[in-house]
Amino acid sequence: MTQQQNWLGPKVGSRMVIAGGCGGIGRDLVQESLSHGVEVIVLDLPRAMRAENRIEGARYIGFDAREEASISAATTEVTAVWDRLDAFVFLCGYPILPRRPLEQVSLKDWNDLMAVNVTSAHLLANGLLPLLRQSSEASITTVASSLAYQVMPGMGAYATSKGALVSLSKALAMELAPHIRVNAVAPGAVDTEFLGGGTGREELGSDSSWFEALREKYSAMVPLARVARPSDVTGPILFLSGPGAAYMTGQVLHLNGGRLTP
Repeated sequence: MTQQQNWLGPKVGSRMVIAGGCGGIGRDLVQESLSHGVEVIVLDLPRAMRAENRIEGARYIGFDAREEASISAATTEVTAVWDRLDAFVFLCGYPILPRRPLEQVSLKDWNDLMAVNVTSAHLLANGLLPLLRQSSEASITTVASSLAYQVMPGMGAYATSKGALVSLSKALAMELAPHIRVNAVAPGAVDTEFLGGGTGREELGSDSSWFEALREKYSAMVPLARVARPSDVTGPILFLSGPGAAYMTGQVLHLNGGRLTP
């Protein structure tokens, strides 16, 4: 059996938009999608689109997930390129670091976080809906977090945003059925730049020492005894974006090595 015959992701010639595609998970997702004949447009911060974060063969459109006008301009540009969209993957998101209790999170930091982690998913989905409705098997997949189900002290704002993203995904699944499927994945810790604050957000600080200090303890609590790799997340995303998941909508796939089994 060839690799293509064993492929559970989107069909050759499918079109996928990946918001947040310059991060660690995003780069792997872009690469794997392209290798299976999927056309890809990446939406991300312009400063995240450094040469080392670009994958040859993908098209890149810069935008700022905090700004409604920027989101609208990005979806308009996608519409100018394509007349159909088969899969939208929402990977945008960042944590507030260093970790801090909710009482120490300023309103501006809270609003910026919610704008990127939740509101932009809503606005992007709405902006891309006309293209998704032109596909016979369209899907939306959002990337939430296990922290939405098991909150870590000091990560309350991020956990709140991801819990809201899960609810948004379920609401979209109910409202857009039967023509567009919407699901989410909820990873645990993944070994990427995200643990230091996220790609393209260096102005917020980039320091993963907080996680390195507890990596061994964290891994010891994971039945599969390790931190996730990007491929542990991209595989399920591609599955949810393909015909193999044709009867799945409104679901959350938990990707945490068995640490959490809700």
